Amino acid sequence: MSIPHSLAIIVVVMLLASILTYVIPAGSYDRVVNEAGQTVVDPNSFHYVEASPVNPLTIFSYIYPGLDNARSIIFLLLSAGGGLGIVLDTGVFQAAAGFLSRRTKGKESLVIAALMTIFCLLCVPINLNTFIPFASLGVLIAASLGFDAIVGVSIILLGGAVGFSCGAMNLSNTGTAQQLAELDIFSGMAYRLFCMIPFLIATILYVLWYAKKIKKDPTKSYVYGAKLENNFDTSNIPEFTKAHILPSIVTALGIGYIIYVAIFKSLTNQTSATIFIYLGFIVGIVARMPINKICQSFVNGAKGMCSTAMLLGFAYAISAILTAGNVMDTVVYALASALSLVPEILQAPAMFMMHVIVNFFVTSGSGQAAITMPIFIPVADLVHMSRQTAVLAFNFGDGFCNFILPHAAATMGFVGAAGIPFSR
Repeated sequence: MSIPHSLAIIVVVMLLASILTYVIPAGSYDRVVNEAGQTVVDPNSFHYVEASPVNPLTIFSYIYPGLDNARSIIFLLLSAGGGLGIVLDTGVFQAAAGFLSRRTKGKESLVIAALMTIFCLLCVPINLNTFIPFASLGVLIAASLGFDAIVGVSIILLGGAVGFSCGAMNLSNTGTAQQLAELDIFSGMAYRLFCMIPFLIATILYVLWYAKKIKKDPTKSYVYGAKLENNFDTSNIPEFTKAHILPSIVTALGIGYIIYVAIFKSLTNQTSATIFIYLGFIVGIVARMPINKICQSFVNGAKGMCSTAMLLGFAYAISAILTAGNVMDTVVYALASALSLVPEILQAPAMFMMHVIVNFFVTSGSGQAAITMPIFIPVADLVHMSRQTAVLAFNFGDGFCNFILPHAAATMGFVGAAGIPFSR
């Protein structure tokens, strides 16, 4: 039985979205601009509108708008892919991974736990999508330690998912939601940081369980027998030499600068893309690569991200289809109306599950906050739920769900950049 391509899975979800526009009644909230200059919904303005179902035969016409909506992250991926392509061609990462594997022989579990913890902490202030280009590096590290690509992508994706989804210092998601809930930005940070601990422990233990299982029996790997696009030759890992020291320092400084900007300034996709381009060319120069080789490596690295970019464009088209069918507001209205019927002790978990459902329709965190918070906050007040709890339900419902859905940018971005079929 052949395994469907990731693109085929997204097309099926696009068809499902178009069918839902026939099934779910069309409805809409009025949008208003609040005092902070944000465009949000008026929670008391829901009304049904004339149906505008999306013909399944026209779904591909939403691909271009999807690509256009995803252009910021797509340009970041292309730029980062080009910059890291140069770094990879210097052999610095390969040599460093080999050095790490030799020095940590028998301590692979500690390496996985440490790296996942690092990416968890990095993604407290930094959007996880920034690290999509590092997926192939995670695969390289895992391969040098004797594990498969699933372990490699999990080190970055799932480690970072915990830090990002708990929302301690996430400006785009938590910041937006708390502003709309009229709470101080990043208030409740201590509790969110506390929540990271059990989530991170559970995630690390699960990845370690899988890693040990496939180390014992490689046929148990979810990608066993699959032809991966990023398949590194672990039998020919170079030694770490003096020639790698300067490029390694430059690479570390570049990544460190990204972290510095994210914490102390404002890290945008444009800024990230620019840093990655500078990083690649400077590393190529200090590694004494010929200029033509530097340029070719940059182009090849960017080329490797093209399939991931297209997957994101198709994924964003799903949201465009649902928007055109005017069904997203209807779903939110129905969920908000149902919350008052839930027993008090279950209302917070119910709101969490409602955000999971909404996230299928709106995978953008800040977009989901703008749609749901003005509605769910008054509902929370009516049922005597604290606004911090309502924001936390949004954090978890939006955050963790993004690492399961086939049309979420994070999921498709990481597995695409790592060359792993989504179905595996």
